[in-house]
Amino acid sequence: MSKKKTINISLTDFIDFVNKSGGSKMTKVKQVKYRDSYHPASDFYKSLREEIIDVHKNNLDKKVLDDLIEKLTDLKKKTNYPLSISGYKKFWGKKKIEWFDPPFKHWLIGDLDIKINPELGIEFGGKFYVIKLFLKSEKITKDKLSQILSLMENQLRSETDDEVIFCVLDVKNAKLYENAKGDFSYLPLLEGEAKSFETIWKAL
Repeated sequence: MSKKKTINISLTDFIDFVNKSGGSKMTKVKQVKYRDSYHPASDFYKSLREEIIDVHKNNLDKKVLDDLIEKLTDLKKKTNYPLSISGYKKFWGKKKIEWFDPPFKHWLIGDLDIKINPELGIEFGGKFYVIKLFLKSEKITKDKLSQILSLMENQLRSETDDEVIFCVLDVKNAKLYENAKGDFSYLPLLEGEAKSFETIWKAL
C-alpha cells in the first residue's frame, strides 16, 4: 500500500488563503501548488528573520541588525529592510531580552500539513513570549491576527508552559499583539478552510 501523501504548506500561505474570497481562493491554491520548490532567494524576509533570531540567541547588541543592510545586494531589500529593522529596534527599546527556543508543531488536518512555527521565544519584564513575526508591508487585519493566534494557542499550548504568552509582532509598526489565553474562537473557521484548501488542491 502506498503511503498517503500530505500537502505541506506554510502558515502564511494558509492564512492568506483563508482571507481570500471567491475565485481568488482557487488562484491562491494554484499559486502554492504549482510554484517552484522553496528556495531562500524567493523568501524575501529570510535574511532578516534569521538575523533577528541570531541576535537574541547570541545575546548581541541591537546595533548588529543595522549591519545586515551592508551585506544586502538586492535593491528591494536594501529599500525595505531598514523600515523593518527600525520597527524591530523600536519594539526592543530598552528591554533586557533573554532567549528560549520557541515551540513549533505540524497541524495535521485531513491530508493537509501546516507548520505552526513562531520565530521567537523571548523573556523580558518577567514574562515569556512566543512570537510570530509579521514582516509584510500591508496592514495586518484583526481577522488575520485572531486566526494566527487561535492556531498558536490551540496547537502550541501543550508544547510549552502555561505562563507563555502567544503573540504576533507587527514588525514595521513595532506593535505586539497578545492572545487571550484559551481563545480558540476562530478554530471552527480554520478547520473548515483547511478542508476547503485540500479539496481545491486535489481537484486541480
